[in-house]
Amino acid sequence: MKTPLKWLRRYVDIDIPLEELCNRMVLSGFEVEEVIDLSKTMENVVTGIVVTMEKHPDADKLMVCGIDVGGDAPLQIVTGASNLFVGAMVPVALHGAKLPNGMQIKKGKLRGVVSEGMLCSGEELCLKEADYPGAEVYGILILHENCPAGTDMRDVLGLNDQVIDFAVTANRPDCQSVIGIAREVAGVLGKELHLPKPAYRTAGGDIKEHISVSVEDTDLCPRYYGRVVRNVRIAESPVWMKECLSAAGMRPISNIVDITNFVMLETGQPMHAFDLRDVRGSKIIVRRAKAGETITTLDDKDHTLTPEMLVIADAEGPSCLAGIMGGLDSEIKPDTKDIFFESAKFRRDSVRRTARALGMRTESSARFEKGMDILGVEYAMERALQLIDELDAGDIVDGVIDCNEGLPAPRKLDVPADSVNSLLGLSIPGEEMAQILNRLSIPTTLSDAVLHCEIPSFRDDMEGRADVAEEVMRIYGYDHITGEPMRGAITRGQKSKERLNDDQAKACLIAHGLREMETYAFISAKAPDLLSLDANDPRRMAVPLMNPLSEEYAVLRTQLVSSTLNVLATNYSRKNPSARLFEIARRFIPKALPVTEQPAELPTLSIGLYGDDIDFFVLKGVLEDLFAVFGLTPDYAPYREPYLHPGRSASAEMDGNKLAVFGELHPATAARYGFETRVYVAEVYLDVLYQVADESVTIFKPMPKFPAVERDLALLCDEDLPVATLEKIIRSCGGHRLEKVTLFDVYQGSQIEKGKKSVAYRILLRSQEGTMTEEEVSTVLEKMMRELEKIGAVLRS
Repeated sequence: MKTPLKWLRRYVDIDIPLEELCNRMVLSGFEVEEVIDLSKTMENVVTGIVVTMEKHPDADKLMVCGIDVGGDAPLQIVTGASNLFVGAMVPVALHGAKLPNGMQIKKGKLRGVVSEGMLCSGEELCLKEADYPGAEVYGILILHENCPAGTDMRDVLGLNDQVIDFAVTANRPDCQSVIGIAREVAGVLGKELHLPKPAYRTAGGDIKEHISVSVEDTDLCPRYYGRVVRNVRIAESPVWMKECLSAAGMRPISNIVDITNFVMLETGQPMHAFDLRDVRGSKIIVRRAKAGETITTLDDKDHTLTPEMLVIADAEGPSCLAGIMGGLDSEIKPDTKDIFFESAKFRRDSVRRTARALGMRTESSARFEKGMDILGVEYAMERALQLIDELDAGDIVDGVIDCNEGLPAPRKLDVPADSVNSLLGLSIPGEEMAQILNRLSIPTTLSDAVLHCEIPSFRDDMEGRADVAEEVMRIYGYDHITGEPMRGAITRGQKSKERLNDDQAKACLIAHGLREMETYAFISAKAPDLLSLDANDPRRMAVPLMNPLSEEYAVLRTQLVSSTLNVLATNYSRKNPSARLFEIARRFIPKALPVTEQPAELPTLSIGLYGDDIDFFVLKGVLEDLFAVFGLTPDYAPYREPYLHPGRSASAEMDGNKLAVFGELHPATAARYGFETRVYVAEVYLDVLYQVADESVTIFKPMPKFPAVERDLALLCDEDLPVATLEKIIRSCGGHRLEKVTLFDVYQGSQIEKGKKSVAYRILLRSQEGTMTEEEVSTVLEKMMRELEKIGAVLRS
């Protein structure tokens, strides 16, 4: 159900952000499939007034116009339109504008004369005559508004709105209307519902003098309701009504047709208007079709009918397919004077079978197939007549035709509040249950701990205690339900969230060629000395074991690096030319010594690498991919760690949280462990990583349709300028067209001046709209260089 937000606000006061409203509606049982921002279809298009017009010096059919758009000076725009005149107000697409048809407008030249924008036609704004008068006239759209120059065209066209598309389940046909959604929003927010109260004037007369109605098959049509309106005045609908219809996806046509469509979307009750002069014999007969009968529907298609199909016929033949579509002969015409309004309830399975057999599915049939409120038939008619009166669209004749075999009596449900609580496993006060049900337009009183509910006719889905409990629970909040372990001899186990995260991390590391190792949680008390940890370093405060296996396993480890280095040293001493190892284990951090309580056990990842093909950037690349698995792009900065090389070590941080410390092993530390090659280690704090991990849904993008453009940038900058700073600027300036940026070379040597370094990036650009031109590529690169030069980085010559 596409529900425009402006329309929704006509019935309920919404004082929370749109995102929060959507979240709360989802929690109450209404899935939000999409939020459509109508303002995004058009950008940077404003109203302008033609102040001057001159012929183009080099083109007879072009005019050079001065357009006042509310700025300091008029814009110069070249156009070939022939319907312009000085003083005309027109839509103006400024430089950088985006049009609904996908066009992007930029400054340019036409036959040597600068044009600072474009004047728009109705076609270029994707408008029809029904959307705006004159939209289909050949040439520039001439506006009729009395608004200042420079007014946003979205305000003029009513496009500053958002549409929420709710997925309505089959058991809630009452929510296939704006009022139905408003009723739910009011219940969720605890706001008052402001429903229209139909009131109108009549012009006398008697409906029976104009038409008669008979229902032959009441099993397929339980209720048929009709009114007559004379002296119809066909005209355009008011702007507010056209905006509501357009936002909901319906094209405005004329006031009478628009009223029937508006009421259908507002109340959920489809209606039909017959041209009274085309109702032959002044009779309406609701009956099954006769074998072989044919009808031409409003879409100008012929259909052959069968006796299982219900039709609205006149004295001579079918005029309408009941609940699906009207006949071509009965449609409202520009010269229509008198009309007969129909509002009815048709049996849902009859409408569904007919629509399927004829291959027709309409807004009307979709609603009838899910069921209509038999009492809502009258309200919809009254609402339509109210709009007829408000818009002065005709004279309402006195009298009503209401064919039915009896309307259902009000339904009541008496449900003990305790039984609702027992079903939900909660202890909700009965008074709060009654309050929730009343908020949902279910009149309820509480007496002797029993809920006395008057079930509205539009809530056919409510039949017993379980339905009352569901209504209470979805508004009270499912988050109030606390989980309890399953009881029984057998329970189904599953991996914890931490185990699942560990599996993801291991899969990433194994893909990089690392092998998992497992070491004791005990280390030597001398390990901090081997790592040159300071005397006040908390990692020296280890928990001693009462009965250690040996001196080498005397304390619980507070870091994993020493265990990793022991394994790497063993591999190196046994002439293994390279090693890529990792371990996921726990660090044990005591709160104080002596230990009086269980130490904190923090999950940690340790990585150790050495070999001819290993360097600092290999280790950094492994960590970058690991963080990417969890949706993170941390910042990297130099970091001093006693056991790491002071110039080849770094930390990874995210929003002030330290995720990892990594780098090349300090030569002194390497010597203590017996290494004569460069060794690289990392310690990743998984407790922090898992906490800040982005667990949002992975979004897949389609394969690119257009080729990418590859460019290399060799930058000369100060040697102490971090490459991360350069990369941030490149990514920021590249915008959505930057697909990938890769650092492939960092050079310092005799070919560049002392104190400088050369940093080379490979940049991949791609547009989703088409193949990028050289001009577009140059624009992006020039923007990058302007920003890079601000921090002292220039192109290397």
